[in-house]
Amino acid sequence: MPSSLEAKRHSLAHLLAAAVIDLYPKAKRTIGPAIDDGFYYDFDFGKDKVNEEDLARIEDKMKQLLPTWQGFEHSEHSVVEVKKMFKDNPYKLELIDEFSADGQKLSTYTSGEFTDLCRGGHTDDMKDIKADSWQLDRLAGAYWRGNEKNKMLTRIYGLAFDTKKELDDYLKQREEAAKRDHRKLGKELKLFTFSDYVGPGLPLWLPYGAVLAEELEKLAKETEFKAGYKIIRTPHIAKESMYKTSGHLPYYQESMYPPLTLDEEGTKTVYYLKAMNCPHHHQVYAAEPRSYRDLPLRLAEYGTVYRYDWLIARSHAFHE
Repeated sequence: MPSSLEAKRHSLAHLLAAAVIDLYPKAKRTIGPAIDDGFYYDFDFGKDKVNEEDLARIEDKMKQLLPTWQGFEHSEHSVVEVKKMFKDNPYKLELIDEFSADGQKLSTYTSGEFTDLCRGGHTDDMKDIKADSWQLDRLAGAYWRGNEKNKMLTRIYGLAFDTKKELDDYLKQREEAAKRDHRKLGKELKLFTFSDYVGPGLPLWLPYGAVLAEELEKLAKETEFKAGYKIIRTPHIAKESMYKTSGHLPYYQESMYPPLTLDEEGTKTVYYLKAMNCPHHHQVYAAEPRSYRDLPLRLAEYGTVYRYDWLIARSHAFHE
């Protein structure tokens, strides 16, 4: 069961979609989950242009609709029925085909005049959502299903908390954090720089930054040595098969950089940039027979990992 706050955030995602469809009838809605600080919903606006200035208009529409919504009415439908409901939305039809693979009925939830394909997890009473405890936040681009080969959608983010004070505190904290943003400080202190030729989120460490990193690594190694850790090193890439075996690829592929396909003696082999150290460390463990008497086996690596979701390559120690 979702928490009370998570349920409110999920409900607000529905309200956002309803407001957008009311203002932009030709827009295609896709998905809209609750997230750590609020909610979002992805839309295909087609030829309509939506920018940051439109958020106030959309938020006003949400607040206009909010008092007219009560709870959420749950309904179950056959695949045929639900496809008729969303016949003009290719994104929902794709989801329907995916969700109906097991032959079960699909569920929808309705509040006000808005119905959405959904598995549930809403607030029981929309009166629990205070109008001053949430706000729309920003726009962003997001590929459908996180795949760069798909269409770029418009993602609308919202913030939501239980009270106005919690929202205000979060906004103040975020404002203070922005003053200490690593990208801002990195440039001001000449620690690292970014280059469009290298790519977003890929830092080039400058002399001051390199010295700082070396000193931190030296301290960490001394501490780990005292605790019985041994340093290892692993490659920056690995075969696709390893990440499938580890279970990372099926669940984290959207956060990994695109694959590298090599033709090795007539056989195509797929590699990925290392997004996490642990699968490599499992192979270190498996390199020779082990006994329970060998445990705990403490290994550490200062390896660079490449994660597309963070848009930054972070070099840090992972302990297995």
